[in-house]
Amino acid sequence: MEVNMLRKVSTLSIAGALIAGMLLSTPAYAAVSNGSTCTVLKKTVKVSGYSYTCVTAVKTTATLDKKKATVYLVATAKTKNAKKYYLGKDCITESDSYTKAVKELAAIEISTTKALADIDTQIAAQTTASAAAAAQIETLTQQNAGLELKITEQNDLIVVAQTQAADISSKVAKVSKEIDDFTVILNKSKADLAALKADTPNLTKNAAAMVSLATAITKLSSAITSIKTARSSSNMQLQSVNSSIVNYRTSILKLKSTISKNEDTINTSKNISATIESLKQTKVKTADQVKQVKNSLVQTDNSRKLLCRAGL
Repeated sequence: MEVNMLRKVSTLSIAGALIAGMLLSTPAYAAVSNGSTCTVLKKTVKVSGYSYTCVTAVKTTATLDKKKATVYLVATAKTKNAKKYYLGKDCITESDSYTKAVKELAAIEISTTKALADIDTQIAAQTTASAAAAAQIETLTQQNAGLELKITEQNDLIVVAQTQAADISSKVAKVSKEIDDFTVILNKSKADLAALKADTPNLTKNAAAMVSLATAITKLSSAITSIKTARSSSNMQLQSVNSSIVNYRTSILKLKSTISKNEDTINTSKNISATIESLKQTKVKTADQVKQVKNSLVQTDNSRKLLCRAGL
């Protein structure tokens, strides 16, 4: 019985020695996780294929999933009371991303503040221009209304002048026919007078007829000259009327050109309001970009805290 007892003790001693040996042979970092203390900075160990690096960090608490949790945040140059801890690769990577995002946000906020100030300056300038443009639009609109009225008046004058020109042309044609008719009579009278004068045996007999023809010829010649003078005057009047029509049309073209220029200026002035609205939208979008970056930073912060939880 004593022998059996000794065997049992011996067996237990051997098992204890084996267990102690296994424990002594296990690496010291077998239980490394986020927050494990370390002594050599940048030293990396692997646990189950996952890397942990010794870095300076601070231990703090954060609310994760509505629960308080211990987290280790990688220290920066300005961090105080930092100590050496092992932190996982993902924790360190996300912490670097967070630090980089903080710097980028600072730069973005500076540039955005300047951009918003520039936009406000532009809006103020455009608003001032808009007030002047409103008055200009009213003035040019009234001017165009007056010019349209003048165009209507010029068109009416053209109609009157065209009617007058038609009347004068009709009179000239009528007078020209009278001149032609009188010229035929004059030529016949001259021929008849010449025939009577050539009838020398009957000069005495034809004396009264020759006097009458001579008087008629004189009157016809005078009448034709007077009619030609009147026709010449009518032609000059016709030229004047036609010239007026041309001037009216030229004036209308100039008036329309002025109206077109005024409308371009009015449209440009109206675009100021659209420019102001566009600037306001740009301002909102610029400010939203900062909000988006801040939201992204919050998400990155939450992510690093999750990845840097103690024991992970």
